[in-house]
Amino acid sequence: MAEKDLNGSGIDTDRPDDDERDIARRASAGDRRAFAALYDRYLDAVYRYAWYRLRSDAEAEEVTSEVFHRALVAMPSYQPRRPFLAFLYGIARHVVADSFRDARPRASFEDAIAHPSDAPGPDDVALGLDDARRLRAAIAQLTPLQQEIVVLRYIEERSTKEVATFTGKPESTIRGIQMRALAALRDLMERDLMEHER
Repeated sequence: MAEKDLNGSGIDTDRPDDDERDIARRASAGDRRAFAALYDRYLDAVYRYAWYRLRSDAEAEEVTSEVFHRALVAMPSYQPRRPFLAFLYGIARHVVADSFRDARPRASFEDAIAHPSDAPGPDDVALGLDDARRLRAAIAQLTPLQQEIVVLRYIEERSTKEVATFTGKPESTIRGIQMRALAALRDLMERDLMEHER
């Protein structure tokens, strides 16, 4: 998937709508076409979540595939009282955590071509890429929960209420963690900038 696909989805995830509930019920009863409809609806959102957590196309695709595989296996026990995307994000959180536990240094040929490092080019493009890299490196230093909240709030552009639904935490807790995460990011970025200027 291309980076241009990483912008917001516009999906209302506050609570499942009637159409989503109906599709989810049919999917949990074994209707493969209904599950395919859920897959089509939420594929990009799950991929974006994985990509911003892992920062690798290949790993994000692998995680996305595993999330939908686990969701398919879990469909008979799925209860549509909460949004299907929240169900998927819960699975994704576990798959990403598993990925971090199993992580070894690796880079695929496709990633090397898709994300050249320090490639010569116009100054504006180079500065933008460097800023994005530094921001991703700073986000990677946050706790896993802080990373998740920053990605959902600022990359996925989800509301505090939606993030609370996805994480199962109260909105006030989300706001507190978000505030600490942003303060930590500011400190990390300032420290990185000072080291970069040396």
